[in-house]
Amino acid sequence: MRSIALLALVLAAPAFASDGKPKVGTAGGSDNPVVCKREVPIGSLIASRKICLTKTEWEERATRGNEEARHQVWDNMAKNPTPSN
Repeated sequence: MRSIALLALVLAAPAFASDGKPKVGTAGGSDNPVVCKREVPIGSLIASRKICLTKTEWEERATRGNEEARHQVWDNMAKNPTPSN
């Protein structure tokens, strides 16, 4: 049950994470721009924080989140197998 709640939290977080208008800059003039986004914690309408990462770091963060969600699903399936009829 806890794993399902955690999975829902991980999958829902990107939908609430950004205000939809990221600010873009450049990191040392490279091809990897810095993107700043406002993250709003789930369950809060007021609190937010600004996070600035490079485009590559944002992609790695999303990949890591997807991998963690997959791991949680597989872990939950192993602990709670579907009964066979």
